[in-house]
Amino acid sequence: MSGLLIGFFKQFLLPMGFVALLLFLTLLLIKKHPKTATAFVLISLVIVGVFGNPIFSTFLTRSMEWRHMPITPETKADAIVVLAQGTLSAETPRQRVEVQEQADRLLYAATLYQQQAAPLIIISGNVSQTTSGRTLLLELGVPADAIMVQDQSSNMRADAALTAPILALQNVKNILLITSAIQMDRAYFLFRQLDVEVTPAPADYQVSLQDWETLTAWNWRSIITKLMPTSEAFNQSAAVLWEYLGLAFYRIKAIF
Repeated sequence: MSGLLIGFFKQFLLPMGFVALLLFLTLLLIKKHPKTATAFVLISLVIVGVFGNPIFSTFLTRSMEWRHMPITPETKADAIVVLAQGTLSAETPRQRVEVQEQADRLLYAATLYQQQAAPLIIISGNVSQTTSGRTLLLELGVPADAIMVQDQSSNMRADAALTAPILALQNVKNILLITSAIQMDRAYFLFRQLDVEVTPAPADYQVSLQDWETLTAWNWRSIITKLMPTSEAFNQSAAVLWEYLGLAFYRIKAIF
């Protein structure tokens, strides 16, 4: 039930939903309260202009992603915990499991396993994502007996809570935690509350060092081509904003 409520209110908290709500209210107020309606339109334009700006989006994304950097090759652990996302199940007309951008998590998990960073991979998520994620790991050469699945979670808090008994049963003392870099700070906050040592192993970075150096060079040719908002930048900014809101919520809840 809580997941349903979060999903409902999330629609209005994120920039796109908030802008849509303001524009809807504008239609209702435009005749009787034109000044208020005009203010709502201006607020909507500011939100779209700022959050949709590629330069702002890059700055905002880097502020979250670069809190945790890739692990060194020498890093070892008892298990790899990967938060499953980014795979599409082999349902008609798909011929096999297909991957999206977040599937970098599973590719990275397979790479770390093959580098002998840990002898066990635990996939956490819902049934669809974990099933297709397990299939992808098998296709990448990870043996079946090295994969465990936790498929009952619907959010990141449940990922941590439901993975904890598996870690205890397997006598796991330290883990490599894999998720997208943009989500790592929130995931790390939740998993470090378990009775295990957590090493963040982020994947799926959106902002590279080259992106950052190009942006901070302040080349006027680059700037004038990034003045108008784009849907990609807007969605990226919204994703980072949600991570900040989620992280703030978890920290406040941990205090009280």
